Amino acid sequence: MEYSAKTETAFDLLRRDILNGTHLPGTPLRVAALSKRYGVSATPLREALSRLAEKQLVVASANRGWRVAPVSMAEFEDLQRARLTVETGLLMDAIDNGGLDWEGEIVAAHYRLTQVAQPIGGDDTLPNRKAWLEAHDAFHMALLAAARSNWLRGFYAQTAEQLQRHHQALLFHTKAGPGAEARHSEEVESYLRTALSVDRHTELMRIVLDRDRARAQAALHEHIEISLRIYQQIVGEMSKTEDPNSEETKT
Repeated sequence: MEYSAKTETAFDLLRRDILNGTHLPGTPLRVAALSKRYGVSATPLREALSRLAEKQLVVASANRGWRVAPVSMAEFEDLQRARLTVETGLLMDAIDNGGLDWEGEIVAAHYRLTQVAQPIGGDDTLPNRKAWLEAHDAFHMALLAAARSNWLRGFYAQTAEQLQRHHQALLFHTKAGPGAEARHSEEVESYLRTALSVDRHTELMRIVLDRDRARAQAALHEHIEISLRIYQQIVGEMSKTEDPNSEETKT
């Protein structure tokens, strides 16, 4: 199906702002307000929202209208399992088939990642979060670029898109809206700095460039498992803060 240029514009703008956390999970997406914000009329906006619903980025109901799709720990865990399966297959294929150009792109993507300040314990502004997430995702995409399966690439792109929403919601918007600084415990902040550090990505790059399949698979599994454990801790902190019956919230 072909869409008009206005529909494509509306789709791109809405998708961007959902993924970068401007529109938080569960936020109502009212056509009149969106039309004023983006300068696009109602018809292409509705078409764009329908496309975003197909991608599971928004949801619609008869009584509540359009909303940004919610996030949950259960969905995040499911996405991480899917990521592990798909990304492992792509990485093994890339190691087997990648050439010098592939290696060069990995090194270049890693360098670009080193040039962006870490958003946790560093520059926690919205532009830097966006820049870091883009550089981080580009690095992981570079690792997989030599893989041959277009189907696996498509599954990976869809999974990565959903994970980006969860990253934004859980890392940066745990207590307030866009632009607010997320507050985590010192323990979680320490884990996050370790997980997001350049050193971990440097080690992963070196193992992949050595074409060591077994170590690369183990490193990728550890990389994803650490992320999952951190998010479980963050959600645990959020539950304690929000639960009025929690011992830590009693006065």
